[in-house]
Amino acid sequence: MSLLYNMLWYLDLRTVLLCVVVLLVLRWFLGRPKNLPPGPWGFPLIGSVLAIHREMRRGVEPHDLFMRYAAKYGPVFRLKIFNKTVVVLNDYTSVKEAFQHPQLNDRPDNLLNELLKSEGVAFASGEKWVELRRFCLTVLRSFGVGKTSFEEKIGTEAEELMKEMSALNGKPFDPKPLLINAVSNVICSVIFGKRYEYADGEFKNLLSMLGENAKLFGSGGAMIFFPALRHLPFMSANKLESNVKAIELFLTSIIDNHRAVFDLDNLDDFIDVYLMELRNNQANDKAGAKHGHLTEHTFTGTITNLFAAGSETTATTLHWALLYMAVYPDIQQRVQAEIDAVVGRNRLPRMADKPELNFTRAVIWEVQRMTIVAPLGIPHAAASDTQFHGFMIPKGSLLVPNLWAVARDLKVWSDRDQFRPERFLNDKGEAVQAEELIPFSVGRRSCIGEHLAKMELFVFFSFFLHQFTFKKPDDAPPPALKGRGGLTNSPRVFNICAMKRE
Repeated sequence: MSLLYNMLWYLDLRTVLLCVVVLLVLRWFLGRPKNLPPGPWGFPLIGSVLAIHREMRRGVEPHDLFMRYAAKYGPVFRLKIFNKTVVVLNDYTSVKEAFQHPQLNDRPDNLLNELLKSEGVAFASGEKWVELRRFCLTVLRSFGVGKTSFEEKIGTEAEELMKEMSALNGKPFDPKPLLINAVSNVICSVIFGKRYEYADGEFKNLLSMLGENAKLFGSGGAMIFFPALRHLPFMSANKLESNVKAIELFLTSIIDNHRAVFDLDNLDDFIDVYLMELRNNQANDKAGAKHGHLTEHTFTGTITNLFAAGSETTATTLHWALLYMAVYPDIQQRVQAEIDAVVGRNRLPRMADKPELNFTRAVIWEVQRMTIVAPLGIPHAAASDTQFHGFMIPKGSLLVPNLWAVARDLKVWSDRDQFRPERFLNDKGEAVQAEELIPFSVGRRSCIGEHLAKMELFVFFSFFLHQFTFKKPDDAPPPALKGRGGLTNSPRVFNICAMKRE
């Protein structure tokens, strides 16, 4: 009797489980909104996770895989990642139109906000994001960021970096640690009111963790926006979380030090201005506060966002630029010849020289196009059900800009895989940037540090080529131009020699 009972219980359990599976599958197929963008089939519950992972194991990056899907399904197609609808945008028109749409400007829930217990400007939505972004831009501009006068601060840091390079006397070195320290010092001077020496071990370790996280987050920051991925065995979630916590601790200690010596009459940096706004909010009720969304909850997150965004991406672009100059010495020589003709050998380049340095600017743009440091940008989220390009985008859907595909659209870039800076020069030899080149994305949520990054790229790159010739070490194999996957597309580790010019 007991055996019969156990058998019946087991059969009942199997029946219940089967019914649950059937219901989930039916919900998967029948519960989808009508008129979604087309896209590849995915498994119930997990969607296209396995298909993407399989291709990545074969060495195919998601941005390349999405280009293949776009060729089959069109520039706007849909994926399912777990329970999330993901709409991938693969040409300039769709990215521009989507990211200018007021209902497609939110951010999805994400792992960073969860780990930091803080919602920064990069990952906030709605009125909170509008206020935080406006405040950040206003404060950064008040400290000169984006203005021509700010070039002196960037130039000073570039000269410090070149001293480090000169001290190596042409010996091979890995340029990334020096580059990220120098670029980070520029944003640190505005946010923290200080810079860090290149020999500062604690800061070097912090920047190393920042670069490591860019890889651990996965392509397009997959683990940020799909936190469930951290539970998969092939994701390095523990290391990622420990790095985030260490960076948070470092930044929190800086904020606490500012609190301890805060002086309302001496607002020296971004943190000081934020602290002043917090005090003003405390002195007024929420309804009367000028910046009611500037709270302790958004403080650490915003500082983290500005610090990370102002360090990693620009340094990585410069990293690529040095690599391309070593691989294409003839182009490097043309840049040097132009700088010498316009600037001379008795002084360093200035922003005022920029209009005449046409080929130099074209080279920077072509490096950005070829490498697209953030291939999948940062996803947006639909604030409501939205009609877009004839399709229904359900509320909560993620919209992913495949900036890599935009920079390789054959309708715009016929020889897309060729490094050819001349594509940005008109018949008169003048530099003309194509509107389809959008390494900083487009729309209201485009990179908050775009103006700063553009100035840094010009100043650092022109200084470097004015003072040095870069080449690969004699005994080194040809460097690889294929990057490492992650949140950012970074060069594989390489050494380079900086030969001082006469």
